[in-house]
Amino acid sequence: MAAGGAWLLAVARVPLYALGVPDLRIRRTVRRAAPRWTSAALAAGLAAALTASGAAPVQAAVTSWSAAASPAGPWSPAAQEPAASAPAAARSIRLGGIALRRCATTPVTFCGHLAVPLDYASAASPQIRIGFRWLPATRRAEGTVLAVEGGPGFATTGSQDDYLPDIGPLHRTRSLLLVDLRGTGTSTPIDCPGLERAGSHQSGPQFNRLVGACGAQLNHEWRYRGGGWVHASEDFNTAYCARDVERVLRALRMGRVDLYGDSYGSWFAQVFASRYPGQLRSVTLDSTYQVLGLDPWYSTTVITARRAFDAVCRRSVACAAATRGPAWVRIAELARRLARAPVSGETTTADGSRGRLTVTVETLVNLVNNAGFDPVVYRDLDAAARALLHHHDAAPLLRISALSLGFDDTNYPLPEFSDGLYFAVGCTDYVQLFSRSAPFAVRRAQYRAALRREPKRTFAPFSLARWTSLDQYTEAYSGCLRWPSPRRRHRPITRRPPLVPARLPVLVLSGTLDSLTPRLGGATLVARQMGRSARLVTLANMTHVAGQDANNGCALSIYRRFVSRPRDLATENTSCARRVTPVHTVGSYPLHLADAVPATAAPGDAAGRRALQAVTVALASVADEISRWPLLSGDHDRGLRGGAVTFRPGRRLRIRLSGVRWVTNATVDGTAWWSQRADRVIARLVVHAGGGRAIRMTAHWRPFGTQAQLAAITGWQGRRRLVAVPLAP
Repeated sequence: MAAGGAWLLAVARVPLYALGVPDLRIRRTVRRAAPRWTSAALAAGLAAALTASGAAPVQAAVTSWSAAASPAGPWSPAAQEPAASAPAAARSIRLGGIALRRCATTPVTFCGHLAVPLDYASAASPQIRIGFRWLPATRRAEGTVLAVEGGPGFATTGSQDDYLPDIGPLHRTRSLLLVDLRGTGTSTPIDCPGLERAGSHQSGPQFNRLVGACGAQLNHEWRYRGGGWVHASEDFNTAYCARDVERVLRALRMGRVDLYGDSYGSWFAQVFASRYPGQLRSVTLDSTYQVLGLDPWYSTTVITARRAFDAVCRRSVACAAATRGPAWVRIAELARRLARAPVSGETTTADGSRGRLTVTVETLVNLVNNAGFDPVVYRDLDAAARALLHHHDAAPLLRISALSLGFDDTNYPLPEFSDGLYFAVGCTDYVQLFSRSAPFAVRRAQYRAALRREPKRTFAPFSLARWTSLDQYTEAYSGCLRWPSPRRRHRPITRRPPLVPARLPVLVLSGTLDSLTPRLGGATLVARQMGRSARLVTLANMTHVAGQDANNGCALSIYRRFVSRPRDLATENTSCARRVTPVHTVGSYPLHLADAVPATAAPGDAAGRRALQAVTVALASVADEISRWPLLSGDHDRGLRGGAVTFRPGRRLRIRLSGVRWVTNATVDGTAWWSQRADRVIARLVVHAGGGRAIRMTAHWRPFGTQAQLAAITGWQGRRRLVAVPLAP
């Protein structure tokens, strides 16, 4: 997905993570960040799952696994599933009433499928296939974690490499079940070619026509027994998805499971829990938003964004030292500047190559929205705005715009993400600014009338027209105008709060920087609606989907303890949630070495001011690449003002810099190694500045350390000893 009209670079619609290390401060989102798989690896993995879940007879012997207890009955380890993990050598097993085929050995994974009605309201409905993956516990099984992806549109099975690390040591005693919701992945994926090939134009009248054409296509793909077309544009709703998953659990005889849903997956989880609480032992809603009482304007997004940008700068030592006043004031000034004159120029794309980009006010709208799930925008945007406004330096703004739009606003292809399913759910289940049952012309009139009635400053400094013209995969304000009208009402939740019985514990996780599914009027309301067994945990300084942030140690420790002991939720120690490290922002973007803030000299230092400024530039160059790495589509990048960067994934991420220019008149060469497990960077760097002596240094710091953390620098400027303790970037 890309910003409508603003993104002028040709961006390949392929998965942008490459096979390698886990995510860094980037997590899956409503429809975005996915595991670092290459497109080939992704296609191979899901193709294997599709093959393994096919209708062909099971080959080789089938091991039978007994789980006799009723899924609605009291949960117990014995009733849940087999007493031991599946033998790695078994090619096929039978779990409950379904035969599963092994589709991976590391980790041991079995794939299967279940046929369900496309239209539950008709006995003559054709069948569709719901695919799933089951990863048995590595030791004695005591339960099952059921994970559900967001979007809507992402394949849960495609995010296995995220969910498995999330449960971590729980996998010793808990199996992991990944079910693709109908319409994506291995579950009869919706393929609307117009949307899949829409490229960067993902808002506006032409895009809306593509969305409408997708709905019309769905209404002419399946027939009832007897001949009539199924009105399938309304049959991929969340209520039907919940029925599918309930049937899978019952067929597998899973017993009560621990349900985890993130983003739209948490919306699904609310629906499922309200309808089938007897299937659940616990529920975790990570970055959730309300099913009941959803605001079609999503106005708390901009309220949260205003507060979040201000808080990020205020809590960052680098940003607070470099400027004064609220960050949102500078965002507003940047919006006015771009309205007068958009910024164009060459920059680095998300694949590390050079391309030309124009940044408009609409681009800024998308950047502000993207920050809610992409902390790199919080990290860079304030300083990039100051560079343009105060020094006419457009390079930082062009660069963060190209990266964010090329990654955050780019869809993955089928089968990992279905563009059609995003709208099949959103246009059926989400509240709109117009009547779904009205003719298209009436809908347009209702939509325009809603825009006229809304206060003009709701999204200030952005106009209503500009805000609502954002990427429609972020919020589909006008995207559903031409989706076919439903013939029946499909209410996701049919009961009043409390939505779940008091016996069912519900953990709600929400980040203070998450403007996509804000705590304000979102998670707070959901926690009340779920009932007195729910507990909201607010995680400071975290964005969308806390469990998938690389700085997720606190969030995952709370989640894992909860799954281990759900009944202790009310008394669980969650104090770490207040102490999550603030985002380490860029303080400023100097044009020249002489403009850089010098590092603090330590006892024994004999180098001059120029060397201390070189320390600042060198560390900033490495920190910049650490932040960009998860969003790049390959293993190559370019420095802010030139030079080449290459990455080599592994137990330690190796970053090699060659002639990298953070400033115009100095280059940085050398290698940095980041151990993500230990959160430590070691860098050996050389800075060449004009005709002076090269400045050589070794640096140590922690990317997710506290704001007061100091880096340790030793080195030489010719024969002069360099010892410094700058703030860690």
